[in-house]
Amino acid sequence: MLELFQCSKCNFSLNSQDVFCNNCGYPERGNQEQKEIYEDEIKVKKFNATQADKELDNVRILLKIIIALTLLVGMFYLFSEDTFEDGIACLVATLIYIGCLIWVNKQPLSGVLAAFLFWLTLQLSVVFTNPVYLFKGIIWKILFISIFIKGINSARKYQKISNQLKNRNAN
Repeated sequence: MLELFQCSKCNFSLNSQDVFCNNCGYPERGNQEQKEIYEDEIKVKKFNATQADKELDNVRILLKIIIALTLLVGMFYLFSEDTFEDGIACLVATLIYIGCLIWVNKQPLSGVLAAFLFWLTLQLSVVFTNPVYLFKGIIWKILFISIFIKGINSARKYQKISNQLKNRNAN
């Protein structure tokens, strides 16, 4: 008869013949070297997750810059009689960007994607109203796009590593 016991890392039920936990992969009945390898893998994954999160700082900084600029433009427009509605629109956009920044901190991939898609939508709407704006500030637009793309890649990496750590119950 097989004796049941629980994994010391994730409390998954194991039988007496299991060397490795079927849930998290911990070598419950393994030797010391196997346990050290497991712990080293967890440390490397945590380090990589920290690095990916640091790479997301560029997107966070970009969003803070966009928030500040949009807020300043909105305030300027609010005090001008002809552009009051544009000021309100800028303030609404500022609130959306603030929401995206909070989202990036909670769920990086979906937050970065939402911020990028919102920024891109605003850029395209301006170009559709006046095509001359396509090339105005093109260097800034290219820089912003590259930061967003790097942010998306970093967020994907962060999400992948975080999921691996969650699967190992090692957070």
